[in-house]
Amino acid sequence: MTTRKKAANAGVDALLGFEFQRNCALYLLLDDYDRFKGREFFLCIEHHDDFLFCYRTNCRSNIKEIHSYQAKKLSGNVWTINERFSEVIAKILEVGNDLISDPARKCPNYTHELTFVSNTDIKLNYKPNAKEKKDRKEEITYLLNEQNCKCGFNAIPDEIKEKINKKVDNFCKKKKITYHKAELDNFCIQWIDFPRNKNRQKDSLVGLMSRKFSHVSDPLAAIELLLSLFREVEAVYNQGKVVTLLDSSKRVEGDEVKKAIDIIETEQKTFEFWRNYSTELCHKFRVPIGIQNHHKNYIRNTFELLKDMSNNEHQIIKGFIRENDYSMDYHSHGDMFDAYVSDIKSQHSMNLKDIDIFFSTLCSFVEYY
Repeated sequence: MTTRKKAANAGVDALLGFEFQRNCALYLLLDDYDRFKGREFFLCIEHHDDFLFCYRTNCRSNIKEIHSYQAKKLSGNVWTINERFSEVIAKILEVGNDLISDPARKCPNYTHELTFVSNTDIKLNYKPNAKEKKDRKEEITYLLNEQNCKCGFNAIPDEIKEKINKKVDNFCKKKKITYHKAELDNFCIQWIDFPRNKNRQKDSLVGLMSRKFSHVSDPLAAIELLLSLFREVEAVYNQGKVVTLLDSSKRVEGDEVKKAIDIIETEQKTFEFWRNYSTELCHKFRVPIGIQNHHKNYIRNTFELLKDMSNNEHQIIKGFIRENDYSMDYHSHGDMFDAYVSDIKSQHSMNLKDIDIFFSTLCSFVEYY
């Protein structure tokens, strides 16, 4: 059964305010990428919740697990157990119920985790009343910050849990909405070390990319490439305001993320390859000074052309390199690439300039060998 929501496109309509959620999703993905890259997954944005990671069986037929996130920032304060906090929790618990009802096929042992994530400190406090003080109850404060980043609801002290339960229950009664209390077992709270300002958020992402992928020489370009994948789906409207995980238009497939990161890494390897052999190759292929001075842009553009399946000549070159490894036949890179260019031209009719055939060959060679 599909879930129809009045606010299904609220996040799309308020797209300018979505940077934090988008950036937060990428931060969490990169921070734990070693775990992601070994699993079959897809990411949804503005779909059921701010974003969610769905893990599938290897055959992609069933969903095994979902990690759903509602990402909120709070200016100049700390989160406390008040009405706004109760509203956030009520909505998150509703998401859990909606995920169970979603028609997408799930494994028999399907589970989900519902996380409230914020870059603002979260202070959960219990103060005993007069009677409770007589029973020797003491004030309890539970903090989530850089020293205690994440906890499940059931790990919170009982007194605080009961206070949250009452606050959310009262909020739901006041708003006349269903309180999905059972979903508290799946509820988590997470503090994330992430700046408030969107420009500093991007700086933080670039820093994370540098730490996790130290060989990437242009982490800003890498971050922009990955964010472009997210932007493509976040602005897609939930058709008819129906929210379902079966809607592939709201997904960023894990394969796309992995492919983007592979391309980033291959580009970096190509830049390094060029630095090592540019003197020999520039002389051999008479590479103009203008291209030598802007080789990164030229290599990047070549990779873009090689990615596009409609560029037939580039696909021919890529296929030729994939099927023919000349690295054991020549003693210099100049001679090897000269043989590649010569053989490609002799076997295929090419309208590309020799310099473009060479760079396409170079990029393909680094990718495969």
